[in-house]
Amino acid sequence: MPRQKKTPAQLVVGLLKDNVRTITGLVLIMMLVSIVMLAKFGLSDPYRFPLEVVEVKGDFRYLDKQELQGAIAPHVEGGFFTVDVSAIRSVAEELPWVYKASVKRVWPATLRIQIEEQLAVAQWGEQGYLNKKGEPFFPTQLNPVLKLPVLAGPEGHELKVLENYHRVTKTLAPLGIAVAGMELDSRRAWHLQVSEGVLLELGRTDTRKRLQRFINAYPAVFAGRIEHLKRVDLRYSNGFSVDWQQLALKPDTDIQS
Repeated sequence: MPRQKKTPAQLVVGLLKDNVRTITGLVLIMMLVSIVMLAKFGLSDPYRFPLEVVEVKGDFRYLDKQELQGAIAPHVEGGFFTVDVSAIRSVAEELPWVYKASVKRVWPATLRIQIEEQLAVAQWGEQGYLNKKGEPFFPTQLNPVLKLPVLAGPEGHELKVLENYHRVTKTLAPLGIAVAGMELDSRRAWHLQVSEGVLLELGRTDTRKRLQRFINAYPAVFAGRIEHLKRVDLRYSNGFSVDWQQLALKPDTDIQS
């Protein structure tokens, strides 16, 4: 069946319909762009959506809260939607006593900063501390209130030293001997300071075997006299040498020969 030709009126109507669709589509696109632009400029206007409250939360034992506030203050600017939460988090976590910081917006006008403080488990050298993961951090100055074991070693060996400290502490605990300090020197030799300031020289190899030698000899040789010990050198194949504290005698003390 032959296709009927459209009349001029039908052609005009069809053309109008196509134009209406095109115009409608353009209008919708322009409206969408306008809404996006208005939203962008509106949300970025700090006077339209200002920050009214900045909350800083955390258990602050050693972290100076004023130092924290001073560090983040230059970055707490702009409005609710434009404040740079990543920059605030980074600046906060650069402070030595800050282990972790989280920053989030709370509608309608609050910025909440949650701080997790570092937990020092040992002093590291003369200027820093170690946290429970063996990560070093270095405050401006050490806190004299903290009474911690003093550990030391080459850079990059912090976790190894901390793990050995925990192992040795557990090993010596049955003898009632506390570990006050441990050092891994540049030659990778181990030095252990225990109760009453006694120094145990373990050397570089067979350190567990050497420490066990001290433990085996303790009841017969050292028990009850550890306060008179100065140094025990365990770097021998089958024995050890002992340096005793020099006894201070009173002027009227008689020495019997």
